Amino acid sequence: MKLSRLLLTIAFVIIGVWLLGLIFRIAAWMINGLLYVAAIAVIIWLVSVFVEQRRNQPKR
Repeated sequence: MKLSRLLLTIAFVIIGVWLLGLIFRIAAWMINGLLYVAAIAVIIWLVSVFVEQRRNQPKR
């Protein structure tokens, strides 16, 4: 194997690993954001269930 071919292969490996790390970071950022969206949706659902239960209770 020629030295130039070896250096080119090493460069491609380094760039590939860097891009893969970038993709993983973006995916983790998106999952983290979606977890907050899911938490807000569950809180809204819990509040709506609470309000419906209070609305359906007979008045004392």
